[in-house]
Amino acid sequence: MLIVLLSFAYMLAICLVAGIIVNKALSRFIPVVDLDRLSITGIATTGFVALSVYAEIFSLFYKVGAICHVLMLITLAVCGYFLRKELSLSLTKLKSIFIKNRTCGMTYTLIILAAAFFTSRGKFHTDTGIYHAQAIRVIEEYGVVRGLANLQQHFGYNSAYLSFCALFTLSFILPFALHTVTGAVMALYTCYAVKGLFDWKEHESHVGDFARIAILIYAFTEMVGLQSPATDYGTMFFAMYILCEWAVHFVAVNKTQTTSDIAVTGHLTLLSVFAVSMKLSAAAMVILVVFPLFLLVKEKMWKELVSYLIIGLICIAPFLARNVILSGWLIYPVDSIDLFNLVWKVPADYLRHDAAQIKVWGRCLYDVERLNAPIPDWLPIWWSEKAHYEEMLIYSQILGTLLLALTFVRRLASKSLRPGMVIFYGCIIANLILWFMTAPFIRYGLAFLLLLPLCMIGENASVMVQKKSIVLALLIGVIFINFASWIDNYFTDNMVFVKHHLAENYYIVPIPFEDSNVEAVDLDGVTVYISSDEKNSYYYTPNSCYGGMVERTKPIGKTVKEGFMPR
Repeated sequence: MLIVLLSFAYMLAICLVAGIIVNKALSRFIPVVDLDRLSITGIATTGFVALSVYAEIFSLFYKVGAICHVLMLITLAVCGYFLRKELSLSLTKLKSIFIKNRTCGMTYTLIILAAAFFTSRGKFHTDTGIYHAQAIRVIEEYGVVRGLANLQQHFGYNSAYLSFCALFTLSFILPFALHTVTGAVMALYTCYAVKGLFDWKEHESHVGDFARIAILIYAFTEMVGLQSPATDYGTMFFAMYILCEWAVHFVAVNKTQTTSDIAVTGHLTLLSVFAVSMKLSAAAMVILVVFPLFLLVKEKMWKELVSYLIIGLICIAPFLARNVILSGWLIYPVDSIDLFNLVWKVPADYLRHDAAQIKVWGRCLYDVERLNAPIPDWLPIWWSEKAHYEEMLIYSQILGTLLLALTFVRRLASKSLRPGMVIFYGCIIANLILWFMTAPFIRYGLAFLLLLPLCMIGENASVMVQKKSIVLALLIGVIFINFASWIDNYFTDNMVFVKHHLAENYYIVPIPFEDSNVEAVDLDGVTVYISSDEKNSYYYTPNSCYGGMVERTKPIGKTVKEGFMPR
């Protein structure tokens, strides 16, 4: 746990320095939020994106290990020297967050300690055993391997988040690999949410406050999984932060302020583009692009528009390049974009089968032959597999959608419809539709499932009080009841976790990545490892936990780095 806390501090420091440098560099090309107005979370998030892109680019040429890390530190140190005034101001701002208000400082400290406790122990996410940990190890050892998705198709599920995780395992200097990124992300965005809620009374609108509450509920939900570098968790926290910041900006301004709107929404839009590279389940986040794009065209800011397009391309291009190298497809597992004819390309039939499995498992059908089953056929089956607290969450979506319709009609009639908030809710709805029509696992869309009903409470609570509306009171009350079931379930889970793991000896060093039973196999002169218990080991690479996939694969050359291709 002590090592986890030190890791949190190290990552935050590195991300803050990187964020300040990148913000200063971008200010030469596009409108940016001044550093004195940009929150610590905003600076750290900018740094997180920049370092993730750096790790992705570096992985295209060499392994993400000691050299990658040292080059990062040297670059940050040199650039930081010339921006030492800005660094000093940010450090002062960070200190004031803990010292200015003792209650706030104590709350942040408790959140960080809780994050460190849950990160240091427990059982890893199933997908971490299947591919997260092994994908990180491959990035550390090889950077990227051509056709690796042939060896196990899960390696085609590329994520910028895993590249960032590989950058901070520090396995090149420690006798173990760290897996603390998810805990650090939880601590950062939970403290961000709490900070905003402490100023509740100063807010005229509470849409942003309820978006912050959604972040807290999500953090509460995923506490027992913080030790896992799971792409779901990082992506959902990231998406919720973007949408929360978007809502906070637009409820704080009464009319369009072009320069401010472009600086804030342009920044958040670039983050939303990057979110796609973390996990495809956040693909509809790019809808946010519409707002700053409209403003830039309206104001004829062509130079800035081109700059935004180039920066957005830089954010997403390394992810796409890694996709092509890993699987031969621009976006895996999407067969509608078929641009390349590479020797290591995963066969289209395998890709389609993989994509079909994701859909039918999400719909609880578990049979790819039923991929094209109509909604009336699979929806009852999907519903029957949901626990009571999950059903209550789905009920709240119906109520939230009804409140959204009422809010839209009311604001349209009073001519108080705000374009920025229309984009905000449109983004949430689009993500929910994408989630429902592709792979409706609750965890894949949980951020948006939480945001819609809670933000509707924020929109309508004051109207309910002013107009003494029984209808609004009833709808809001039922949403609260629905969430009570969800919170009760995960409160119990968290308490059980604490009870079972409190006595474990991970107060200095965190629990290591899981190992598994592996067998070394000679694959046409190249050694690969096959796990016998359908769980990959972090400690052997390349490792596949699906022997059938290995059997249909052969090496391109005589080394792992040369890659793999289908037989």
